[in-house]
Amino acid sequence: MTGSSKIRAAMAMLLSGAALTGVAYAAQEEPIEQSFNSVQRELFAEPGSLSNAWADFDKDGDLDFAVTIKTGAIRLYRNDNGTFVSVGEAMGLPTAGGEFRAISWGDYDGDGWLDLFAGSSLPDKPSALFRNVGGSKFENVAEQVGLTVTGPGRASRQNNWIDVDNDGDIDLYATDRMGKNRLFRNDGGTFTQILTDVEPTVFKSTVGACWLDYDEDGDLDLFLANQSGKTDSLFRNDGGTFKDVAPELGMDMPGRAKEEGGVGCAVGDFDNDGHLDIFVPNYGKNVLWRNNGKGGFTNVAAEMGLDVENHAVGASWGDYDNDGFLDLYITSYHGKTPNQVPADALFHNEGGKRFVNVIDKHPIVNDGDHGVEWVDYDGDGAIDLTVTHGYSAVGGHFVFKNSMPAERAKRSLNIMVLDAAGHAVPGAEVRLYDSSKRILATRQVSTGGGYGAQSVTPLHFGLKSTAKVSVAVTYLTKDGRKVQWLKNVAPTEFSGKVLTIKQNP
Repeated sequence: MTGSSKIRAAMAMLLSGAALTGVAYAAQEEPIEQSFNSVQRELFAEPGSLSNAWADFDKDGDLDFAVTIKTGAIRLYRNDNGTFVSVGEAMGLPTAGGEFRAISWGDYDGDGWLDLFAGSSLPDKPSALFRNVGGSKFENVAEQVGLTVTGPGRASRQNNWIDVDNDGDIDLYATDRMGKNRLFRNDGGTFTQILTDVEPTVFKSTVGACWLDYDEDGDLDLFLANQSGKTDSLFRNDGGTFKDVAPELGMDMPGRAKEEGGVGCAVGDFDNDGHLDIFVPNYGKNVLWRNNGKGGFTNVAAEMGLDVENHAVGASWGDYDNDGFLDLYITSYHGKTPNQVPADALFHNEGGKRFVNVIDKHPIVNDGDHGVEWVDYDGDGAIDLTVTHGYSAVGGHFVFKNSMPAERAKRSLNIMVLDAAGHAVPGAEVRLYDSSKRILATRQVSTGGGYGAQSVTPLHFGLKSTAKVSVAVTYLTKDGRKVQWLKNVAPTEFSGKVLTIKQNP
């Protein structure tokens, strides 16, 4: 039996049992005293904050983050053992100019240093690709490498670094809120636009774009969340050609009013069945697409308590209480310019069976209207929250530290997935199993999410105990899905650390 067959068999054996086990555990879990505390708020209180993305740009072992501002500035904060220092201007990032609406980290040239793509939302301003020069400065090389991505009426939103052809380097998919999305193939550090007149190069008023191997055939497929009344799309990747299967799967959401549509997307296995699901924050009722593992999806938002109509903008999955189930944070806002106010939701996952909004228990985090990312920035095992607040005269890009008790925080595992050359692998999947080979949880290395963002961070797993687990990493390769195992991992050995798994040559 192949590695892929083994992992499928293990998941099939436990599709119902794993979920029931999770429910029983959730019912017995004692509530904990837990809160979030705002970190360096004065430093981060800058109006007009839009997208935020995290990565270790200087390779010092902790996570730094970048934020786009309506003024055209890109703020970069170096994390110095939990204290943040603003270094963007000194490192060559812009302080003013055209508005960058989206921001994505990825090592496009394979030199080991993470670079930063910033998508312009103004038609007369080009997008930028800031090459990371040894962690000491950034240089805009977009024109040299073919990624200015500009044009009449263009408005950039989500931009995805992904390996669309499984050749080992990362390509770029660039969305357009006002027009045509584009796909660029990476040819040794320069880019060529491909599929220029066929799917998934489409006019869709796209804001959210998430790549995942939904049909588990070994290549990345593409989900598009589209605004202005446009239908959503799910482009199945058939070895380099794409077909929109959303209509036949019932995922296109026809009949929307012009003011309705998808604003983002977030990929996560909310019910721990081993298959990646998709949450879509909407103008209109939100949608949760449950993956049945057989190539189909069902909208379960109503039965899960998520089909609210809250003018949702961004969303991110994260297990903030380490109970083993992914919770969901949604940014949204109410009111008209310049008096818009955040109206966010923090949905606690009740054992994979329903979600309960607990934002009233944590009112301090109700301070975002666009960007949202879960990230364990201090590496203590308790995942922290960052949001952006940009649509009012006040605002900022706020960091909220999770004050989970230390013993509970140890019930976690942070895993970094790398290829054989030591580069991050967008779209790779990680599954944890217990000693009885029952699946515990699934994560995907980010291909983009939050709001117009793509971070490069370890995958955070909350755990119901500190018992040993087995880790299965699924790489997407030219030869299909390849599963690499690491067995008998003791989470306590990695408390305060990151378990790094590198692809076998």
